[in-house]
Amino acid sequence: MNELAAKGHWRKSLGALAVVGALLATGAGAAAAAPAPAPAGTIALGGRAETLAVSPDGTRAYAVVDLLNGGTDGVRVLRSVDTRTGATADLLSVTGYDHVSRPAVSPDGKRVYVLVNEALLTFDTVRNQEIARVPVPDQPRPAGFNSGVLNSLVVSPDGARVYIDQYGPWAVRLGSRGGRVLGYDAVQRKFAGAVTLTGYEVAEVVLGPGGTDAWVGTGDSLYHLDTRAAAPAVIDLVDDYGPGDEVAPTPDGRRVYARGYQTTAGTVYRVDPEENTFRSAFTVAPDWTDAHLLAASPDSRRVYVLKGGTTAQATLLAYDTATDTAVPGETLSGFGLDSVTRAVLGRDGHTLYLVGPKGDGSSLRVVGF
Repeated sequence: MNELAAKGHWRKSLGALAVVGALLATGAGAAAAAPAPAPAGTIALGGRAETLAVSPDGTRAYAVVDLLNGGTDGVRVLRSVDTRTGATADLLSVTGYDHVSRPAVSPDGKRVYVLVNEALLTFDTVRNQEIARVPVPDQPRPAGFNSGVLNSLVVSPDGARVYIDQYGPWAVRLGSRGGRVLGYDAVQRKFAGAVTLTGYEVAEVVLGPGGTDAWVGTGDSLYHLDTRAAAPAVIDLVDDYGPGDEVAPTPDGRRVYARGYQTTAGTVYRVDPEENTFRSAFTVAPDWTDAHLLAASPDSRRVYVLKGGTTAQATLLAYDTATDTAVPGETLSGFGLDSVTRAVLGRDGHTLYLVGPKGDGSSLRVVGF
């Protein structure tokens, strides 16, 4: 296995990467950003970093950090980080047990969106100020049921739309109902509609190439959505897929890689987006919790998976999409974190952003290769 110090050759062999983490933050199909100045390396965040988003040009990262590291008072901040200098600024601070989602960044980098409890917040990244707070429409549910958690969000390539996934309503001893995906008009600053899915749990919604369709897994199935308008609609379900989870469409639109729970192994599946059928592609690890699907390259020749993220031996693996076989020479490891909570591969094609615990706090690791 090659370590970071021996990775100079990889930059030449890989080219640029298009990454699900970056697509979630900026919208699929947006124009490539100009290369950023050299990254800062390891940046201390304090507390416990829970999730991460990165701007299109890679100069800023946005992390949700639990400052009390799981303490009873639950103070969380949305921390803006200059990846060139390591300077930080807090855009938001909440106390108690308020839920804060993974952020999403607009394609031009000027807006950051985040869900806090039952509202969608918009921040101006130039002024580092909140400029809008729009309540999410109440989730239809039976009497006595609680609304589901607002899980994650993604911005369209033109920055005009935001799509939000939400767990289904639930009640103690009464069970649960299906979740939904909502569409938000970022220009008008209003919600445009929603589509209800089967399955209580709803994973992160991911846009396909061009942002005209999307994929989202639930506790029951893997959904293919139409996102040409602000209000999403169901195109189809992947036949007999079962519970769905992480998804990585390739930019050429010919295939979609997805993680599911069909077996206990860490297997990645290949979905035909035209037929909405699937087959096993490759197995990364003996346990599905040990494999996290991250990325598809812009030339659609590679797909990337993070293995062993719960340990200090976390490793980025590359797979050839023509053969669905591993490419050992393109393995990346040695990140210097106790574990990896979230990883994002930058749109510039040679930068990996990771957050995770390090000693008594947590850090953002920025790796150029």
